[in-house]
Order: sequence, then structure tokens, then C-alpha cells
Amino acid sequence: MVVEKLVLEKSCLVVQVREDGSYSVGPQGREVVWRDAMEKGAVIGIGQHTPGDVEGESWWVVYGQSDAGADVTVRLEDGSHVPVGRIGEIFASEWVSTPQQALLYRSDRPVESQPTNLSVLFARPTFMPKAAFPENDRL
Repeated sequence: MVVEKLVLEKSCLVVQVREDGSYSVGPQGREVVWRDAMEKGAVIGIGQHTPGDVEGESWWVVYGQSDAGADVTVRLEDGSHVPVGRIGEIFASEWVSTPQQALLYRSDRPVESQPTNLSVLFARPTFMPKAAFPENDRL
């Protein structure tokens, strides 16, 4: 079975997609865990650390499903744009910063749903203990 691979350099995560649509996202060098094809329009965010647990910057990743020919862009809350890599219907973007919101713009979604319905906010969950570094906590 054909497997396409995209290596994210900052996070060292590897995105792999099989020709049947199943995919894997995980650290380089770890055993590959395959998942069923992503749900249409799904978006997932991963952070190196929970916001507020460490001082300074961490890596952040947003990946998801979009139509293969769709344009996908990621703009951070600070106004910077982040490169987006693609493998078929899977897109992935990564950056290094303090926690901030990532706004996604996709040509395969209705204009009225963007960006407010297509954002990922990296914030400390409210059920967790108080942050050791509150300046790196969004809440």
C-alpha cells in the first residue's frame, strides 16, 4: 500500500496517509498508529506543552481534513501567517510561539463560517491546577 509522508521539522511530528485514506500523526521514530480516514472538515490542534506549564515558547501544530484541491491558510492571532503542508486531503501547519489562537481559512468551507468557526485556541483547560507560568496561559 502506498504511504505518503510529511515531516514537520519544528515538532518532529510525522504525518502519514495511506491510499485508502487512513492516516497517522506521531513523533518521528515511534511506532506508527493508523487511524481511519479523518472526518470531513475535522481540525485538530497539538501543543508541545500545556499552556502555562513552561516559560517561553513551545511548538504548536494544527492539522485536519479538507478537499484535496482546497486552499488552506493559517493565520496566528499575532497576525503572522504559517506555512501549510499537504498530503492529499490532510493539511498540517506548525509554528513556535507562546500559546495563541490559530485562525484557519479554507476555500472548501462557506465564507460565513470563517474565521470564527474555524479556529483553534491553545489554552489551559480550566480543570487543571493553576499555571506555573501564568504569562503563558491564555485564560
